[in-house]
Amino acid sequence: TLQCIILLFYLQDHLQQCLFETVQCTNEGCHEKIVLKDLKEHLIQQCNFRKEQCQYCKQPVISINLKTHEKVDCPNYPWICPYGCMQMILMKEAEDHVLVCPEMEIDCPYKMCGCPKKIKRSKLLEHEDIFLREHMLQIVDKNTKLEDQISDLYNSLKYKERKILQLSDMIKNCEREFRQLSQLFCKNSNLLASTQTLAIHIDKNTFLETQLRQLVQKTNQQQSKLDLRTLLDTTDNLKQKVALLESYDQRLVVLEDLATQQDTVFRMHGTQLNKNEERFKILEGASYNGKLIWKIMDYKMKKKEAIEGHNLSLFSQPFYTSHCGYRLSARAYLNGDGSGRGTHVSLYFVVMRGEFDSLLSWPFKQKVTLMLLDQSGKKKHICETFKADPNSSSFKRPEGEMNVASGCPRFVVHTVLENAKNTYIKDDTLFLKVMVDLTDLEEL
Repeated sequence: TLQCIILLFYLQDHLQQCLFETVQCTNEGCHEKIVLKDLKEHLIQQCNFRKEQCQYCKQPVISINLKTHEKVDCPNYPWICPYGCMQMILMKEAEDHVLVCPEMEIDCPYKMCGCPKKIKRSKLLEHEDIFLREHMLQIVDKNTKLEDQISDLYNSLKYKERKILQLSDMIKNCEREFRQLSQLFCKNSNLLASTQTLAIHIDKNTFLETQLRQLVQKTNQQQSKLDLRTLLDTTDNLKQKVALLESYDQRLVVLEDLATQQDTVFRMHGTQLNKNEERFKILEGASYNGKLIWKIMDYKMKKKEAIEGHNLSLFSQPFYTSHCGYRLSARAYLNGDGSGRGTHVSLYFVVMRGEFDSLLSWPFKQKVTLMLLDQSGKKKHICETFKADPNSSSFKRPEGEMNVASGCPRFVVHTVLENAKNTYIKDDTLFLKVMVDLTDLEEL
């Protein structure tokens, strides 16, 4: 090899270890040939097909594919929400985030009733409040149209039933006529046999026999043609009537399917009306003295939904410090949030956007008490009290529907809450209380 002087006897041994020998890169997919002395550096630093560890998921990836892996395949790649909420999440959590992103636009739940609006998820409740009357009118209009359609379908169905009865009678008449024609055909066959027998017995008179045979043949031909034509016409008519009946059967199936769809729509409207009634009850039960008593029923079911990720948190009905005061609410995570996830119930205090915010003093500065009420009458309540931090964004004047919640991620541990000896849960129901200290709070 280049610049190597050796004895010919040792040539083969030298070629196997000569540092200037050209060798093939051992990485799969790489076709480069490298001098043996540079092979190690090439394998570790230069080869596009060397394996490198992804900085996010720690998986080995071919170097040339690393950037594509990070942006397309890596489940731990940091991803900024494109809908504007500016939240940084992992790529594997992107699909779940889209389902809860407050800035993503979604269709109004009343779209099927005629509402064309697309609203950000965080402003859905505000939209439903503002357009409540329009939504109710759209539902009433939709129900009226559906009732008219069902009435028309019912009348059409009655008409089809009458037509089917008429066709059934026609088929019975056709069957009766067909039996009569069959009997007539049998009689004609018997007459033909008798005529042939008579022709055999009058051999003596050839002329008469010939004339009689011709006459009989003509008569038979004409009669057969007449009977066959009548039978064919009758059969064609029967086929047409049977086909018509089959088409009516298909139409009846379609009508039944349509009626089933209408029943489904009615049930959906009933469910939505029930939700609206519940919403009216919440609005009617709002308090204006800075105190909230929040009744949470079906605790086991709602906690299970939180564990399974279907409904992580619950919001209380709004309450107010006065009729023209701050609009507030509570938010509970039955399976915990943050440091309390899986072990505690997390309870937060939420400042919401209200109608009189421009007249109020900001930031919100009052003392807040969160309580889990003891249902035994012994008043062994669990309490947490904090004073609003004026520097926190949770207590500034809301720019959206509500501020970021603030409170206790480890409010009460599950083992204490669910202990049968305690009476914080009774009949699968618990009560939470929120009190705002109204001291020094100016009344409008």
